[in-house]
Amino acid sequence: MSWQPAEVTAPGLSDPVAVVAAKAIPYLSDVDRLQNLNIYLPRTSQTSALIDTPVKALPTPGEASTLPRYHVHVHGGAWRDPYLTADSIEPAIARAFSAPEGSNPLMAVASINYRISPFPTHPTLPYDAVKDEHSDPAREAVHPQHLSDVLHGLALLHSLGLTEMSYVLSGHSCGACLALQATLAPPRQYGIENVREAPVPAALLGLNGLYDLPALVDGLGGSHEHLRTEYAMLLANAFGADQRTWPAASPARFDPAGIAERVEDGQAPRLVVLDQSPDDQLVPMNQRDRLETTSSKVKAIRTVRGHRCAGKHAAPWEEGSIIWKSLQDIFSLLAGEGGRRVNV
Repeated sequence: MSWQPAEVTAPGLSDPVAVVAAKAIPYLSDVDRLQNLNIYLPRTSQTSALIDTPVKALPTPGEASTLPRYHVHVHGGAWRDPYLTADSIEPAIARAFSAPEGSNPLMAVASINYRISPFPTHPTLPYDAVKDEHSDPAREAVHPQHLSDVLHGLALLHSLGLTEMSYVLSGHSCGACLALQATLAPPRQYGIENVREAPVPAALLGLNGLYDLPALVDGLGGSHEHLRTEYAMLLANAFGADQRTWPAASPARFDPAGIAERVEDGQAPRLVVLDQSPDDQLVPMNQRDRLETTSSKVKAIRTVRGHRCAGKHAAPWEEGSIIWKSLQDIFSLLAGEGGRRVNV
């Protein structure tokens, strides 16, 4: 896999933004088409020199930094959407890499693909292995397989230079759930034994996230109650039909004492930013509230309500500026705390 010239775009930007990218990098051997990730670099004279060379490492600033130099994103799609992939981060990259010189500390952005669950009712590309009488392993994932893939993606990035506190980890929708699962509890808690723990991010960013799985069926509230049957189906496909197992996979229901121990041991981040659009037609506000209730019991974690999310559920990744402005807010929060010197 080698670096290549590429362009990314975002609504509202008049011109494409030139980048250097390596896409669909496999993070395991003998992988299927969704076990891979993308890495994007701003196009500069230094990164242009990497074009057509193998991907061996993330670029480094050459000296210690007090702010994260990398951004890693986990896309959403309800664990099942075949059309929502790692490429969905590109509008945010266009915003970040077109920002005025000096306002963007990021040297690289990575976006992780993962295997997805069956989606028998997808309007244009349904998948049901039994009904369709064929198998597509990339669309047959059941928890913890989605998370295992994300952790393997983070492990590959670690081998390329992603270090503790050197990055912000973000996720949209179910990607926010996966990001929190990856960092607030050890892999063994989910029965995952074959991958190392993720490097600790400087901050977590959850956008229109899904955090309490049982509440997506039994606690939607009046505004979203009409989605109860749909959520019950998608969660059964992604986490199994036995709803008694769902709480253990829900970040909002993790043991606060266990999270606190990880934070104090330097195994989980101290800053969590949660943003939820009041106009989200798919996710109720109480998903954020339920996670806040848990995180508020962990004194070592600073939980901040973001204020960038607006519009419909997909707005953060569709237009890009919500994610980019949220990252800028996080840089300001970390700088206000004096930052933490990281080696990248």
